[in-house]
Amino acid sequence: MPNPLRWGILGTGNIARKFAEALAKSETGSLVAVGSRKQETADKFADEFGAPRRHGSYEAFVAEGAVDAVYNSLPNHLHLEWTTKCAEAGKHVLCEKPLTVNHAEAMRMVDAAKASDVFLMEAFMYRCHPQTAKLVELIRDGAVGEVRVIQAHFGYSLAGSANPYGNIRLQNAVGGGAIMDVGCYTVSACRLVAGAALGQSCSAEPEGVSGAAHIGEIGRVDEWATAVLKFPNGILANVTCGALCAVGTVLRVWGSQGSLEVPNPWFPGRAAEVETILLNRDGKETEAVSVPSQQGLLYTLEADAVASHLAERQAPWPCMTWEDSLGNMKALDRWRESSGLAFDCE
Repeated sequence: MPNPLRWGILGTGNIARKFAEALAKSETGSLVAVGSRKQETADKFADEFGAPRRHGSYEAFVAEGAVDAVYNSLPNHLHLEWTTKCAEAGKHVLCEKPLTVNHAEAMRMVDAAKASDVFLMEAFMYRCHPQTAKLVELIRDGAVGEVRVIQAHFGYSLAGSANPYGNIRLQNAVGGGAIMDVGCYTVSACRLVAGAALGQSCSAEPEGVSGAAHIGEIGRVDEWATAVLKFPNGILANVTCGALCAVGTVLRVWGSQGSLEVPNPWFPGRAAEVETILLNRDGKETEAVSVPSQQGLLYTLEADAVASHLAERQAPWPCMTWEDSLGNMKALDRWRESSGLAFDCE
């Protein structure tokens, strides 16, 4: 495989821009191509980020021979189709979260990666950051004793924007809604913590998922939602998310001998030079466990994880393995089902 890894970005939205900026800081990869629905959009993006090859159709992008790996940043309902086509063209894929719109599609995507013998990973960037590895270490080492309750929040509000329902995050046809946009983070984190608490080298699967959501009349998706997940050993998790309700961002764990809080679980290193996990052992004075933030390198670490594990075709846990992504999609299906949310694209 050429070094650096030759990346192509499929899509030109905001998250594609973040990844392009990250590749400029990477020593393992570089941006060589971009694909969009329109040539003008592809040209503008490529000019800004220095990509020599630009394509005005997804089909032309997939046929590009100079690309080793693809970052698929397209809307949720297009993940399966275009990740599969990239895989069949022999390209490794980092696919934006959620991997697909449901568990059945996720299984088809993983099968496509296996059949084409290519790398595939769901792009939960926080999983590739040292803070997440430190969290797993603390839980495994019994820092809070036996884990009993996990709480994860991730929410924002589009209410102040000029046309919130024009945002694809609030559109049913593309598999939108708060659960799929940010609730997927909260579920993935709770499964991660539960897996570490159970002594596993993988995320845990909930025995039960019970959710509720406010489904808007205009976009016909969940605008805010919550759920309770029940894991083995009596571990309970509460997750809350919002696209029109800024519930904040936090991850908390309570155990038999203390508690911990991750104030910045989803975007470590975005601003601070050092991230901290707040640990309280048996009611004693709170200890700040410091983690190097890798400031400004969150998405770069994700790209580097891909380049470092191409031979294995998936990055090791706590990055998102295929098994982890499949488990997450299954839990999201159960959350949506119990909340009465279905997509037109399913």
